[in-house]
Amino acid sequence: MQQNSGGTGIGLGNAIAKSVKKTAGSSVGRAVAKTVKPKKTSSPRSSSSSSRSSSSSRSSSSSSRSSGGSVGRSVASAVKRPSTPSLASYLGGDSAYQNAVRGQGRTLQDYLSELGRRRGEAGTQFNLTKGSMERDRTQQLEDLKNEFASRGLIQSGLYGQEQGRFQQQFTDQFNALNTQQTGLLADLMGQEKNYRRENDLALEAAKQEALQRRAAKYNIGA
Repeated sequence: MQQNSGGTGIGLGNAIAKSVKKTAGSSVGRAVAKTVKPKKTSSPRSSSSSSRSSSSSRSSSSSSRSSGGSVGRSVASAVKRPSTPSLASYLGGDSAYQNAVRGQGRTLQDYLSELGRRRGEAGTQFNLTKGSMERDRTQQLEDLKNEFASRGLIQSGLYGQEQGRFQQQFTDQFNALNTQQTGLLADLMGQEKNYRRENDLALEAAKQEALQRRAAKYNIGA
């Protein structure tokens, strides 16, 4: 009986030990499970809110960039397109046009000076020739008179005829001299008019070039 009691006690002790071991294992398992329990995922509402916040932030950033770009373009446009000066103001400040004006002015003055010199020479030569003809006429008339007087024909019709022919020759020569002088002066006047016209055309061409530069610089007609 004692041996049976001892066997029963040993069996009961083994059973209790197994029960304790199972209980301990289960407790350790639950503790480990709690320790490695996964983190909660964010709810769809939180994700949607975050997405809307991010989208709003990008939209705000895009709007800021767009606004900044518009301001930048406006400033650039203001810088690129200054106010267009008047024609007179631009021509007054265009160095190429002003150089052309000064150059043409000097050339015209030089040419007019040369024409003035030639006119002066023509006038001087005309007066000298005219004076010489007058002296020759007087001298020749005196010689003719003396010749007919020496022959006693001063009162004759022959002297009158010869004197008349001489006077006609002189008049023809004098008229030819006047015609030559008038033609020379007219030719010089024509040269002056032609040169002035060429000078005006050169100035107009320089002005048109200046207008093209003005149009290109200020986008006129674009």
